[in-house]
Amino acid sequence: MHQVCRIGTKFSTASSLRAHAQLRKMSTLNRAGGGPKESKDGQDASGPAAGRTFMLSLFGMWAAAMSCLSNAAVSLEGDLDTRRRLFDADQILRRHEKTTRAPAGSGITRYDFSHVGSNEPAEDDHQEVVVPVPSGYWSFFGIFDGHNGGDTSKWLADNLILAVIGGLGDLYSALVGTESNAAPEPTPSDISAKLKEVFNELDDAIVNEPLRDVFASNSRQAGATLLGPAWAGSCALLSFYDSHSRRLHLALTGDSRAVLGRRRYDSEGELKYDVYILTTDQNAMNPRELERLTADHPGENVVQNSRVFGMGVSRAFGDARLKWTREVQDKLKRHHLGRSPLAVVKTPPYLIAEPEVTSIDIQPGDFLIMGSDGLWESLTSEEAVGLVGLWKEGEKDRFGNREPLGGYAPHTLPVWMAERDDTQRYRQWGTEKRFARRDANAATHLLRNALGGADRELIASLLSMKTPKARTYRDDMTAIVVFFSDEGARKSA
Repeated sequence: MHQVCRIGTKFSTASSLRAHAQLRKMSTLNRAGGGPKESKDGQDASGPAAGRTFMLSLFGMWAAAMSCLSNAAVSLEGDLDTRRRLFDADQILRRHEKTTRAPAGSGITRYDFSHVGSNEPAEDDHQEVVVPVPSGYWSFFGIFDGHNGGDTSKWLADNLILAVIGGLGDLYSALVGTESNAAPEPTPSDISAKLKEVFNELDDAIVNEPLRDVFASNSRQAGATLLGPAWAGSCALLSFYDSHSRRLHLALTGDSRAVLGRRRYDSEGELKYDVYILTTDQNAMNPRELERLTADHPGENVVQNSRVFGMGVSRAFGDARLKWTREVQDKLKRHHLGRSPLAVVKTPPYLIAEPEVTSIDIQPGDFLIMGSDGLWESLTSEEAVGLVGLWKEGEKDRFGNREPLGGYAPHTLPVWMAERDDTQRYRQWGTEKRFARRDANAATHLLRNALGGADRELIASLLSMKTPKARTYRDDMTAIVVFFSDEGARKSA
């Protein structure tokens, strides 16, 4: 940015203008060979008064010059500060990103992770595990969106995938030898039942098993430490991919979301991506969840303002205040620093941790997007798939490297776009969606576009906010993008 100083016009005072005129008059007389006229009393007409005027003029021009230089310095400093804020925003966006190349034969080429916090400390957590098995590889990806603290989400990140591996190991082992010369392959319904079993067992380990040790102890500290994951809560989104069957299974407790992108060419040969929404939000706006709550708790006013006793989700790990009996909560309150029981709790449990499970066969070139609910407050499922499609084809330079002026409009993304956009964040921020492609990590690419996209100043402003103000404008955001192999045959017949 360049600032132009106009000393003779913008900053001239009346006195300096008169002095300039006098100087021009003196210059004319000198060039004509004459001198200044004398007054009737013999004094020079350009004497003390003109001198004072001239000095005022010089002072005015000096002050104007100093002011202009000062403004220029402030402008330069402002430019540097803006650049620094934009650089810092990029650093924050990329601070936790990670790209992992999957093993050959896993059916996955790479998976990208990224996270941006809003709460301090952030309440989201995650885990990714790829393990070799006799038939190939099992790949697991988990996002754990915590609330009321991060104790539950951290506990799940440490324990859930390991428990699922153990449960599935038992399931697959039971089938070994039942089919000659064939690797074991449970049905989707078998896997669904096992995932539900493991989820329920883990929630019991969080909510109920520690009570025995707490009540057996006279220590208040035992109640405070052992019940941390029970007092807090978390959603859980888990994906399990078996390279042998090339089948993907999704288990959801809460309101995180998983979508699949699958390439397809239209009648004119243009590449676009189909969108497969693999999960359904579990909250009081879900008719099935509302029906379940009404049936399990007849006559109780469980749902108000589309929330379950103030909770945004209808299924979660932890959240024991909506699962423990009143007797248990009263005892914890009296002896173990427990919180006061909620007056509305009459027939718990109101929240459950049992997941809804879906399965889909993977085709070459598919990709999976998993995100905590903060991502979906800004992006539709179609926009997320279109953005990853844009990123993926951009890596091949199909769309060139130059971003359109002002960014990509949603309708330009390579996806079959839905007609309706119910997301709220861009409306809250008072701006239209315009997307960017600037990141080497696909998950960071999604987070950038969920926080302002091509509007770098908006991104910098949002990321400069601290808790608790930040939570008003954005939630914790976690994203995982899994790219399945373009090539890969199913098992031999």
